[in-house]
Amino acid sequence: MLELIVAVFLAFLAICVGILFISDCDIWTYLHIKFGKDIATRFEGKVVWVTGASSGIGEGIAKELVKVKNVKIILSARRNEELERVKRECLALNNSTKQDAILVLPFDMVDYDSHAKALEKVVKTFGKLDILISNAAAMGQFALWEEAPISTDKALFDLNVFSLVNLNRIVLNYFKNERGRQGHLAVVSSLAGKMGFPYLTPYTPTKFALHGYFDSLRHELRKMERIHGTLLCPGPVETNIYNDTLTGTGARFKLTMMSTLTRNAMTTARCGEICLASIANKLEESWMGPLPNLPFMYLAAYQPFLFSKLTAYTMKFMLLDEK
Repeated sequence: MLELIVAVFLAFLAICVGILFISDCDIWTYLHIKFGKDIATRFEGKVVWVTGASSGIGEGIAKELVKVKNVKIILSARRNEELERVKRECLALNNSTKQDAILVLPFDMVDYDSHAKALEKVVKTFGKLDILISNAAAMGQFALWEEAPISTDKALFDLNVFSLVNLNRIVLNYFKNERGRQGHLAVVSSLAGKMGFPYLTPYTPTKFALHGYFDSLRHELRKMERIHGTLLCPGPVETNIYNDTLTGTGARFKLTMMSTLTRNAMTTARCGEICLASIANKLEESWMGPLPNLPFMYLAAYQPFLFSKLTAYTMKFMLLDEK
């Protein structure tokens, strides 16, 4: 009997390791993508609000979402012209989607007074809101820990953390006050919210903070079966978030390992697909990224001693140069 238990455990372990090295998402997410609810089933007829939708991951999510039948989409960011571009490209992807099924709703996330008004506009236009996908974020700068000015930390926390918390609190209260309505809060964090990354000091702590806020909320929502929360944690993605990023002294950055990672980055379309599949299956947290990101994440979580030795070695080749 013991031999059978050991054999089953080893087989299970082998399957998990195999998935880890062939997949671009964590094991639990991978199994739900393969065998769980599909995106079309979960999102059909839903009203979905995507912030940070003018480029990058938010744009990728919108373009995957528009493929769903009878979905209503709200696109938000600061740049109205870019939102209009995303809307046009979304409509071109699905000829059955009508113009009025996509609402362009520009506003500045750090203008907290605009959040409640924006929600009112959404409800007035579509009669309801089912899912909020919060994606607004900025990288800021690459810098040595001691070089980053505190003003950058404050500005990034304002955008990457507090603006998302404020908007999600407003939407959560809307969900709670709408008796019987299913609601879902999905927040795009990062693998940098699970593991510290060198030279990303102003950025990484904002993602850690999101996990603190929304992990706490997740536990509070367990008594409310109709409202769900999902943390989405992409690794390197083909976005423009790295463009024009500076070092702590104000020079352009040149980061050897980061350049390598971004060459092996996930497309925004694939990232959007995994994000929507995670929401569709009401997963609490999803990690996503091409090799070697996820093996590193599992090593950091379950073998911190080995991980510390490995990072001590790899840091010899990870140089922050200025030009």
